[in-house]
Amino acid sequence: MPAPHAQRPILWSAAALCCVALVLPAQQTAPDFRLPRTARPTRYALDLTILPDQPTFHGTAVIDVDLSGPTRVVWLNARDLTVQQIEVKAGSRAQTARWRTPGEFLAVDLSAPIGPGPAQISIEYTGKLSDTANVGAYRKRAGADWYVYTSFTPIDARRAFPCFDEPGYKTPWNVVIHAKRDQVAVANAPSVSVRDEPNDMKRVEFAPTQPLPSEVIAFAVGPFDVVDAGVAGQKHIPVRIITPRGRAAEATAARTATGDILARLEHYTGIPYPWDKLDHIAVLDMPFGATENPGLITYRADLLLTAPDQDTQERQEAMRSTMTHEMAHQWFGNLVTQAWWNDVWLSEGFATWLEAKISDLELPPFERGLKITDTRNSMMTRDSAGARPVRVEIHSRQEADPVYDIVVYIKGASILEMLEDWVGPEAFQRALHRYLIDHSFGNATSNDLATAIKQESGVDVGPVMFAFLDRPGVPVLRFSGGAGQGGTTLTVDQGSNPWPVPVCLHVDGAPRHCEVVTGSHAELHLSGAGTWVWTNAYGSGYYRSLLSTNLLQPLINSGYRQLEEPERLAMAADVEGLTGTGDLPAAVTMAMLPRMVRDNEARVVAHASATALGLAAVTPATAHDAYVEWLRRRMGITPAPAAQAASVDAFLGEKR
Repeated sequence: MPAPHAQRPILWSAAALCCVALVLPAQQTAPDFRLPRTARPTRYALDLTILPDQPTFHGTAVIDVDLSGPTRVVWLNARDLTVQQIEVKAGSRAQTARWRTPGEFLAVDLSAPIGPGPAQISIEYTGKLSDTANVGAYRKRAGADWYVYTSFTPIDARRAFPCFDEPGYKTPWNVVIHAKRDQVAVANAPSVSVRDEPNDMKRVEFAPTQPLPSEVIAFAVGPFDVVDAGVAGQKHIPVRIITPRGRAAEATAARTATGDILARLEHYTGIPYPWDKLDHIAVLDMPFGATENPGLITYRADLLLTAPDQDTQERQEAMRSTMTHEMAHQWFGNLVTQAWWNDVWLSEGFATWLEAKISDLELPPFERGLKITDTRNSMMTRDSAGARPVRVEIHSRQEADPVYDIVVYIKGASILEMLEDWVGPEAFQRALHRYLIDHSFGNATSNDLATAIKQESGVDVGPVMFAFLDRPGVPVLRFSGGAGQGGTTLTVDQGSNPWPVPVCLHVDGAPRHCEVVTGSHAELHLSGAGTWVWTNAYGSGYYRSLLSTNLLQPLINSGYRQLEEPERLAMAADVEGLTGTGDLPAAVTMAMLPRMVRDNEARVVAHASATALGLAAVTPATAHDAYVEWLRRRMGITPAPAAQAASVDAFLGEKR
């Protein structure tokens, strides 16, 4: 613990001591994890001197705060910072403060109470620039060149400056960086002033940002190459690709990608890109594949840059997909930020879902919707064990470390896809626009999203949405039914622990429609139904459909080719998953596989082949030769280790 700043002793009156006693006891102990609500930041001003070839940097953080009541201690977050001095101003009075640094907190101890109302805290400190770590502010070397980068998500901004390091604290930031004249300094906002200083230094001042949380504040210093990528978006914001020295030629593909992606995102959200510039920066090393810092998106260099002689369509598609994900965050995560980490799916689930939706626009119509359906299928396979829900409480750094679990990304995106098909794409798009407008430059919760959807669609999605967010696992719905006078009665059974599920039906000769099933047993009356029904229209329902034989047979014989590709893909995944758990008898599966293996969609064929090969692995020895012959004759394949469905990790790539 650094020694407190030396002070002369202060004489206290009896009245002052009484006042201090009233506010002191509940505030001297360090918080467990969340900061007390005593103070709220209203503005930050950072002044940083950064020399990338040095292991430390110097900083001054001036934080304007609003105090909810009188206090003698203000708590902030700080880690691995050495404080030299703290001064506090409140009204016309200024005082030098003492400080303590228990754990990841900085206690600003005051000689006399201040508040309620505005105050200003000025903190001089030094911080570390590790060349082995890749969190906080850190440095990396390429040849003779040193570079400084930042990676703060989720709670490591506190390693670079004292702050209120929680997503609910959003406020404008002013940043000034002092660097060598031959270095490039960048941050979230455009530079507005560059002034030479002694000793070959320069002072770079950046424009104030819009309100942002600490985790997406970013800066970088080094001998970068800066590639002009023109302007993009409705506001014609400047776009640049920033690379390590000598690697500008590798930015060719990235240079041309932003315009189309940004235009599609602006069109879908109905809101222009919210920030004043867009830099894509290639980072030599970082803990994630990319991070969505407003105005300064960071990418691992091998994801953003490609040598001209190594460029392929596959690499370009991966780069564009990652860029789409990060640019989608500029609305979902940055413009509107989750109020707390239990709702991080409002950022990552949305970016994953919107990444697939925007990327689909580059595909022919018959291929659209397959990516999100395929990854939903793989997520359901992984989620069948029910390891964790999408929303979890965060009470410590240990619980915050895995906050970017794959469940948040893929199950979160799958829930959004299911909700969109349930309430309708147009109403859902209007709801998201309302959600973004109502909470622009602020914070939101899952309840806020549910409210916006209800306002625009008239559908109360809350019970369904929270059931899927807060409960691990996958519903298995057992469907049976038969024709009667006036139509078909479809029976749905879930067992003793039912989910509220929007069941969307594709019925022969009728429009697709959805009905919510809430109990262990339900009956759905399909008036004037045709010869077949598929119980996961659109292929987006986050559940397994187990159909009785009298429903399966007409579906396979008459309805299969009338299903769209995502619906057939969902069916193939259900067959694989339910066969693997033993819910679907092998004989029934074998009757379906020959039709699926002849599908013109490769993903459907992959599921059918994986299912067939999986059965080979569990076929009794006495029947093995006969099954091998069946595979060869009816499926056109030979036994091998069971094929796997498309990997969720491959979809997520190197994002987090």
